[in-house]
Amino acid sequence: MISVIVPTRDSAAVLGPCLSALVPAAVTGLVREVILADGGSGDATLAIAQDAGARVVAGDVAAAVATAKSGWLLILPPTTRLEPGWEAEVDHHVNRFTGRAACFRLAVDGGGPVARLREWFGGIGAPTPAHGLLVERARFGAVGAPRRLGARAFVPG
Repeated sequence: MISVIVPTRDSAAVLGPCLSALVPAAVTGLVREVILADGGSGDATLAIAQDAGARVVAGDVAAAVATAKSGWLLILPPTTRLEPGWEAEVDHHVNRFTGRAACFRLAVDGGGPVARLREWFGGIGAPTPAHGLLVERARFGAVGAPRRLGARAFVPG
């Protein structure tokens, strides 16, 4: 139902948790494919992608979008780790909000006031790439203000 695109370049150290969070959705059929848009990795990124069953496209996100098979795209930075239960929110959005993009609420790993401030500031204004982006393939590149999903995308603290 969705194609997940992860832009990478020497992302071996952070890629595992991002891909692991996608496994339950792949098992249920929500995630149809995972594509790494690789910008020339020299580390183990490509081996990790191969082990995970992801397809690698050399180039940027637009190059990966051109090869995607699904009508909906979920674009995630490799540092992002989705919280359990994200699949239900994405499935609900895809089946109900045609024509409207969505993003996750930002959550910062770690405790303390600095992490909470980063989350708070991440919740106002325009989303950043760390929020992830769920968008119809036909509307990629012409996205308006995305709807915020209740599920969170965790980023390093």
